[in-house]
Amino acid sequence: MFWDKVNNYSKPLRLSILEGMFASLMFGGGMIFIVPFAVYLGANSFEIGLIAALPALLAAWFQLGTLEFLKVFKNRKNTIIPAVFLQSISWLLIALIPFIFPTDQIFWLIVITTIGTLAGSIGTPLWQSWMRSLTATELIGEYFGIRNAITGAIVFLTMLGCGLLLKLFEPSLTLYAFVAIFLISFIGRLASSITFTKMEDPCCEIDGTEKIWLFDFIKELRTNNFGYFVLFGTLMTFAISLVGPFFSLYLLDNLALKFDYFTYTIIICSSAVASLISMPYWGKIIDKYGTIKTLKATGLLASIYPLALILIHDPLGLTIAEFLSGIIFSGFNLCLASFIYESFKAEKIIKYASYQAALFGTATFFGIMLSGYVQTFNVSFPILTNTFYIICLVAVVLRLTIYSALVNKIKDVRETKPIQEDQLVIGVLTFEPVRETLYTSASLLLATTEREFNTTIRTMEIIKDKGGKELKEGAIIVGRIGVNGTRRIVKTAKQAEEFAVGEIERVEDITLTGLEKAEEITVKGLKKAKNRIIREKEKRRAKGFI
Repeated sequence: MFWDKVNNYSKPLRLSILEGMFASLMFGGGMIFIVPFAVYLGANSFEIGLIAALPALLAAWFQLGTLEFLKVFKNRKNTIIPAVFLQSISWLLIALIPFIFPTDQIFWLIVITTIGTLAGSIGTPLWQSWMRSLTATELIGEYFGIRNAITGAIVFLTMLGCGLLLKLFEPSLTLYAFVAIFLISFIGRLASSITFTKMEDPCCEIDGTEKIWLFDFIKELRTNNFGYFVLFGTLMTFAISLVGPFFSLYLLDNLALKFDYFTYTIIICSSAVASLISMPYWGKIIDKYGTIKTLKATGLLASIYPLALILIHDPLGLTIAEFLSGIIFSGFNLCLASFIYESFKAEKIIKYASYQAALFGTATFFGIMLSGYVQTFNVSFPILTNTFYIICLVAVVLRLTIYSALVNKIKDVRETKPIQEDQLVIGVLTFEPVRETLYTSASLLLATTEREFNTTIRTMEIIKDKGGKELKEGAIIVGRIGVNGTRRIVKTAKQAEEFAVGEIERVEDITLTGLEKAEEITVKGLKKAKNRIIREKEKRRAKGFI
């Protein structure tokens, strides 16, 4: 049933899923392991912050020029393809950094990562507009839930494979494992750019009637529904960025997983697995109950989640906590990504998606840089024994404040079924997204198995009915063949018998004739011999010998 839905989508939407699968090699490979690679090269907390923050900031503001690029390349497709191709080349260059830059490797890693992120950012608003042109409003949640589930599976498998690769390589060969990971990212993103060439891009007239510039948009954030949504998303992104990028550094340094990349991968992968499993659930929830109701439930849980990182320190516990975070943030991020599709038509999405991305990216930059700066100080308290724990507590307070102040000011833009947010919260805490998805998958599997079994039984019955009739007809035919064959055998036997008798008689005639001739010759020979003997005796008598 899952793949039946995929097959029922239009060809461009199916190709978009394929493109996402290729891109997932980059997201599960290079994107996840860029921080461990930087740590391997000797980067400190501030440099890790720069690697995560600077590309996000520049890319966010770079997207404001998307419309200018669109004017040059004429349509969305022709703009996206070279941008994605350039991003793929950046991963190839990152793989070569240790070989072509003997010094200042962290500097060049930041530069190349930033260029690649800038190239990829050009296509983001265009891709959002493109997808809006291809996706019906009532299918937005379902389609992106399924697409994200499939791409999430590829991300998970890629992460797991890269983690195993790092584990299998000897410490002295770790560099070559990282090189292989970035080459996989290069190939995946290159294939992604090729897939874009196969997709149809419907004609889309860009709306130029609204002359709303970014700073005007910022001034009006608190005057309309979408403005409140962007304000909430921006501030929450800032608070989330205080923790998110540094969790990897925390695992590698503070939990001593720097040379245990497989355990590191398992912890990180648990979030991806949960996201993969729960994404279809969130897609259906958004379609049924609305984006904002889902945002309220997942936003509350996302606000208090950093407390788990303060209280849990062992790898197993962190794996479970990350699994829960995958459920929470898969729903939260899907809400942040899909609300713009409900709020605007395709021709307006490019502009407003650029504004949203600029603000989200700026918030990410300042959140990461502030957190990175604070973590350069060695500050601790009786319970908060690590600076990372202090950042987590600050993030909780900040997120709850933002949530309480803004979330109730945002309304859904389409009619949906009513539901209390606490029901969704309880559902997440009891792992309902996982249970629901697994139950649905099991039900579909049983239904498919039952359908195939019944089909097999019916086919066997048809074969049985047809087989009995055909067996009788076959027996008659075989009987006929048998009678005719017997007649032919008898006839042939008679012919053989007649032939044999004739041959025997002929042999007997030949033999008798031969015996008679032999007898005649023998008699003649005896007579000649007798006469010769008589003549010899007469000659001897005449000579006086006898």
